[in-house]
Amino acid sequence: MDGPGRPSLFQQQFAEQAYRLCLAGATNDDLAEAFDVTRRTVDRWLQAHPAFTEAVRAGRLIADGEVAHNLYRRAVGYTYETTKVLLSGGAPVSVSQTVHRPPDVRACIFWLRNRRPQQWAENRPVPARDDRRNWWDGADTAERSNAPA
Repeated sequence: MDGPGRPSLFQQQFAEQAYRLCLAGATNDDLAEAFDVTRRTVDRWLQAHPAFTEAVRAGRLIADGEVAHNLYRRAVGYTYETTKVLLSGGAPVSVSQTVHRPPDVRACIFWLRNRRPQQWAENRPVPARDDRRNWWDGADTAERSNAPA
C-alpha cells in the first residue's frame, strides 16, 4: 500500500508497457485508457514512480526524434534502394531500383517555422521600413539629380 486510502493499481510492468505505448505516440489520456484508470491516476503514477516516469519520457523522446528525423529527410529529399517484382514471360522477376524522393516544400516550411520561428514564422513582426532609397537605387538617384529640371 502506498499510503492511506485504497491500494494503488500500479504494477511494475506498466513502465515497460507505457514505454512501448509512448513509442507509438501515446498521450497521458491514451495511457489512462490503456491501463483502465483516469488521467489523474496516470499523473499521480508519474509523480510517484520514477521508473514509470523515465519509461514514458524515454518512449516519447525516441518517438519524437524518429518523427523529427523523418520530417527532416522529407524536407531535404532522400534516396533509397528497393526491389520491384515484375512479370516477365509469366514468371516473377525481382529488379533492384533506386528511388529518389525530392525535397518537400511544405515539410521545409514546417521544419523552419518550428525550428527558427524568429526568422520563419508566418506572422512575424515586420521591421520598420526606411523611406530612404536602397543602396542599389543610388545610380538611379544620381542620374535624376544630374538631369536638367
